[in-house]
Amino acid sequence: MNRVCLIGAGGRMGKAIIEVLSHSNTSTISAAIEKEDSLFLGLDSGLSSGIKETKVPLTSDIQAGIKNSDTVIDFSHHSNIKKILSDCTNISRPLVIGATGHSESEKKEIELASKKIPIVFSPNMSVGVNLLFKLLEIAAGVLKDDFDIEILDIHHRHKKDAPSGTAQGLKSILLKALARTEDQVIYGREGNHYTERDSKQIAIHTMRAGEVIGEHTVFFFSPEERIEITHKANDRKTFAVGAVRASEFVQNRKPGLYSMFDVLGL
Repeated sequence: MNRVCLIGAGGRMGKAIIEVLSHSNTSTISAAIEKEDSLFLGLDSGLSSGIKETKVPLTSDIQAGIKNSDTVIDFSHHSNIKKILSDCTNISRPLVIGATGHSESEKKEIELASKKIPIVFSPNMSVGVNLLFKLLEIAAGVLKDDFDIEILDIHHRHKKDAPSGTAQGLKSILLKALARTEDQVIYGREGNHYTERDSKQIAIHTMRAGEVIGEHTVFFFSPEERIEITHKANDRKTFAVGAVRASEFVQNRKPGLYSMFDVLGL
């Protein structure tokens, strides 16, 4: 049985993961970590997630939680990553990182830590979204520079980072597949100073409204046709299932930096 230490257990994704773990025959919640000032510390993690009791209370003791678990899933804030990496490497526990919004320096720390422990790091844990990533890679390789490309990123009104980690992942795939650079990316448009669109430009547009769980579309436009590749999440459980699957994958792996492509065999 894979015992999971879940960091960020009181958030939307944390609650979804606890629900998925409650139905799993191969993984179980062993520690539910929340921030030190959380009003929910001490509550049963199952009851706080709207399901039956898990007998695992919400706590802020990260070290103890990691020590008493086989794997760690992080869905907290990206600013916590330095401590999480330190504790995981010191205690030698595999890590799944589902939080987004990491800075370049934080990404570098993740890369360095992966030399000591196995880490799954992905901007999105959904099986469907990772299939979207793969389809985008194929589409970009076929369409090349003959199509204009735009990305639309839609999430709920509470989301803190923009563009989302998923949109950033889509951008990264396009840049690599088309041999383009970040200076060819723009984020939204305004004003009346634009000349004709640069054929190699990639634009990302962000919407934050309502309770949309997550919707991403990549548009390819040519003078003759338009291709749209879209993923819409109807339930956060899709991300939770992927995160649990990633924790089971990484449990007995050698140190290294893995993606959901590795987990899913794509």
